[in-house]
Amino acid sequence: MRVWAIGSQDSLASLQAFRDQLGISMTILHDQGGDVRDLYNVGKGATNSVYPEDWIIGVDGTVRYVNNSYDPVGMSAVIEAELAK
Repeated sequence: MRVWAIGSQDSLASLQAFRDQLGISMTILHDQGGDVRDLYNVGKGATNSVYPEDWIIGVDGTVRYVNNSYDPVGMSAVIEAELAK
């Protein structure tokens, strides 16, 4: 299984710098036009925010986690559960 991060708001260079600052090693993909984000948008009011969002897409392609605050414990739990599948 592979884990990727996808960013659509910033440049690829700034996304990679953020990844490096956090000390993580996953591949960062740049969704420049927001096409991937739009595929998983569940509608206004549910997740649309002025703040960056963290989304985890499960191995079956469904949204497993959405949050607009940094929650490494919650994200890790979801990722570990998906990796165990």
